[in-house]
Amino acid sequence: MIFLETSFGNLAYQKHGKGSDIHLLFHGFGQNMKVYDSFLSLRKETDSFIIFDIFYHGQSSWKSAEHKLSKEIWKEIVQKLMEKEGFEKFHLIGYSMGGKFSLATYELFPEHVQSLLLMAPDGIKTGFWYNMATFPGILNRVFKHVVFHPERFFKTMKVLKIVGILQKSLIKFVKSQMKTRTMRAQVYFTWIVFKPLQPSMGKIIKSLRENQTPITLVTGKFDKMVTTENLKKFSSKIEHIKIVELESGHNTLIEDTVNYLAKDFDHHQ
Repeated sequence: MIFLETSFGNLAYQKHGKGSDIHLLFHGFGQNMKVYDSFLSLRKETDSFIIFDIFYHGQSSWKSAEHKLSKEIWKEIVQKLMEKEGFEKFHLIGYSMGGKFSLATYELFPEHVQSLLLMAPDGIKTGFWYNMATFPGILNRVFKHVVFHPERFFKTMKVLKIVGILQKSLIKFVKSQMKTRTMRAQVYFTWIVFKPLQPSMGKIIKSLRENQTPITLVTGKFDKMVTTENLKKFSSKIEHIKIVELESGHNTLIEDTVNYLAKDFDHHQ
């Protein structure tokens, strides 16, 4: 494990390979770098994979929730990593919340990014949690109350499911992320601290068009969290985008993407 030490916190990562093609891989909420173990089978001799634990996950630490992760701070952190590991150009791979980190990184370093692979990315069409965490003042306190006293919240969700407003899969996902107090604290601090890191889609679309950066957008046919339909407004504005919809749900998308890419790679051999 390597730690990039910064004044805001320590970012844990592992580097696999010594190739000059650098790939930065970002995981989803509630995960850690281990979710990308299956991706290592795709690494070629010319590749280096740098796989992170995002702050508040795995072995990475953030010094204080008083400090928010702004784009300026994230830019500083990525620049420090580039200096430490000695690279200029890189590829971005992101799943779910990690997709938001990839998009924000692309926005800040468009000329340095050689390609983007986004799997069910967060950040394009904002989800329920993000909206809840960014509501002003009093609703922010409601969010905090929900996270630390979830009983009433779960009862409300049950009612919303019965009347058909909420889907079963979304309730299952929320419950799985809020099982314990520790997990609920992770929900709260992740969303509060990462709040300013919302990608600017206008800038990103403009850069993708100007630089013709290769971009692949992978979604799961059975994913209720991030759907192909939800991303259409974004994908329809980028002519050269490659859209892949797999027979997959949200939770199996990384492994299903690996299988798809392995077949695709074999096919082009």
